[in-house]
Amino acid sequence: MKNLKCLKRAVDEAGLGRGLSFCHKRKPSRLEYDGRLRPRAWWAVLRLIQGTLFCFLGLTNAFAADYPKAVVVQEGAQTSGPQAEIQSAEQLIDQMEALYRQESSTFTLSMAIKTPDYQRQLTLVGASQGQDYSYFRILAPKKDRGVATLKREDEMWNYLPKINRIIKVPPSMMMNAWMGSDFTNDDLVKQTTLSEAYTLSLVSLADIYEVTLIPKEETVTVWGRIVYTVLKSPLIPQGQTFFDDKGVAVRALTFSEPRRFGNVMLPAKLVMTPLNKKGFETVIVYEDLTLNDPSITAETFSLRALKRRF
Repeated sequence: MKNLKCLKRAVDEAGLGRGLSFCHKRKPSRLEYDGRLRPRAWWAVLRLIQGTLFCFLGLTNAFAADYPKAVVVQEGAQTSGPQAEIQSAEQLIDQMEALYRQESSTFTLSMAIKTPDYQRQLTLVGASQGQDYSYFRILAPKKDRGVATLKREDEMWNYLPKINRIIKVPPSMMMNAWMGSDFTNDDLVKQTTLSEAYTLSLVSLADIYEVTLIPKEETVTVWGRIVYTVLKSPLIPQGQTFFDDKGVAVRALTFSEPRRFGNVMLPAKLVMTPLNKKGFETVIVYEDLTLNDPSITAETFSLRALKRRF
């Protein structure tokens, strides 16, 4: 019983949520965390942090894959010239999705969390490979150092160094809200191909493309509509707005401060704002990003590596 209480306390301190199972050599008895050990606001913020990060991991690789066609920067070259005209919404969305499965990256980022009650700063490092593999590890603050999250294909785990335990998010929850956040687990693992699951419409404006995504009848999703805007020159994302099935805007993700990472330019700053939670905001700033890092291997995304001292 004492060990069980310690385990629950560690889960609580790391900001993990409902429906989690624990990796043991033998299958454990039923162990359910009821979410009552932490004030609701604190839960919401930590869940938003993790959701925001994983959303960006997928987006970063998607955008990076498009840059060889659109905005690879050669020395002395201009990045503000005209881009090839996009012919359809499907072409634009597929271009953003198709190639990133082959891309990889390592990164260092800072994350600032703002709530009505406090502000908090985190420093993280991590890696990603296509849409299937990614992880991040907290370096600071000291009390959270070493806490890590791994996404491998359609599976996810969290590692708690204080108790040296790995906690798994079960596949049965992939279509549920991720740890109670505004993100579904499907958002994180990108199982859905947007051009197949949504009906797309494209509007070409002066400087941007605006794609509206409406879920098809057979699509299981929490969103009634997504509006995705992409700058034409350079071809980089500008923002995404997510609406519920009543047409109410629920969250907004904005991209800004494009900068070079190697020979690629992409937004270094992302701001996630829950539109139904006044005073909450999470800002991610990429301090360093290396694309196609040769040090990334299958071992990078193993459970053994997740527990490795660093």
